[in-house]
Amino acid sequence: MKYCFLIAALLFSGAAFTQPMQDDTVFSRVTTKDAKAARYRYLADTAIKQYLLDPLNEDNEGEWNDALWAMELLQYKDAFTRQKLAIAWSKAAQQSDYFQKNLLETTFSLYKTEFKTQALQLMQQTKSTGIFIRCAEYVLRADSLKGKTIVAALIKQKFPYDNSTGMQLLRNRVYAGRPQPRPPMYDIFDSSFLPGQTVIYSLQRSNRDYAGLVLIRKPDGTFLKDSAGNFFHTSQLARAITDYPFYITNGNTPQGILRFNGFDVSRLLYIGPTQNLQLQLPFEITASSFFADSNYIDSSWSIGLYASLLPASWKNYNSIYESFYAGQIGRSAIIMHGTTIDPQFYKDQTYYPQTPSLGCLCSYEDWDEDGYRTVSNQQKIVNALNSIGSSEGYVVVIDLDNKRSNVDISEVQPMLK
Repeated sequence: MKYCFLIAALLFSGAAFTQPMQDDTVFSRVTTKDAKAARYRYLADTAIKQYLLDPLNEDNEGEWNDALWAMELLQYKDAFTRQKLAIAWSKAAQQSDYFQKNLLETTFSLYKTEFKTQALQLMQQTKSTGIFIRCAEYVLRADSLKGKTIVAALIKQKFPYDNSTGMQLLRNRVYAGRPQPRPPMYDIFDSSFLPGQTVIYSLQRSNRDYAGLVLIRKPDGTFLKDSAGNFFHTSQLARAITDYPFYITNGNTPQGILRFNGFDVSRLLYIGPTQNLQLQLPFEITASSFFADSNYIDSSWSIGLYASLLPASWKNYNSIYESFYAGQIGRSAIIMHGTTIDPQFYKDQTYYPQTPSLGCLCSYEDWDEDGYRTVSNQQKIVNALNSIGSSEGYVVVIDLDNKRSNVDISEVQPMLK
């Protein structure tokens, strides 16, 4: 079963949920008022405040990793944790690659510029491509004036012959010019794109701090409407808590085409009991499975094979290939799911009351103090698919633009007719 919050599940392996009860009544023990309070106490008082009191060394890396994850999840930062992060950075070169990745992820999530010097130093020292890329992304964001020059010089110095997918993508980001204009949405909404297939569109902002919008195109090529004759739509967040770019594990949901194939119910803490959609990237499954066509049984994945799915006007649009490259680099376990995360963790964030994930497409849900689900955008999607008898098809994620607002149906409705 796919997952997005494995570490969180391990931290709370004792938590559980019941299967959906009668009708639309869904209960989760982890969403009750008492369970939320107990979880926050554990994360803040034990995982963060107690674990970080011990000196960082090889023996207690595990406790520090738990603390880093808790800080990231809660978006928790104060003078104490800032000091402990500085200590962790001072010892980072002597710690494991796994710890370095966790340290970089938490730092990227919480501090936009404050640890640029430390990230640059580790970038100069590391022999790991993965660590180098994560450091590079921090430097690029922290120093908009000199970052590209610094990163480009270090790539040439340390990895001149590295043609791995990750390093090629980093080079592309360093040397990229102005963003390409997005091709016409009419062409990718048209029934000639993925003909005869159910297509779920997740329309987002390039700034993933704002919620996107879900639409569903039926196999007959028309867009699903509700009983009042309005186009079905619901909000959805494609932001990872890390806000990493798409090609880094636990980064934002990549743009592009994904396959969806059936439903599942997660046993993991922060996804919860609402049915989720199982998604797959290119390379995560075979081409024949992705195309649902036995004619591709012996086909190896290639950029041309992926491009064959696209309308002509979209074939040269680089961003629509993110899902291809994310799969090629090894990302997986991206699903479309609900959430039992307490939105109060993010009350000061632009995306509130939505809750971010670790790279999945996360739909808003609300739970009352007794643990019962009161609102579920994820269930709306599941119900909509059930209403047309669709359990497989495609998900297409597209960033519309960089507006600083949630995507609204009024923006795309004229393109659906």
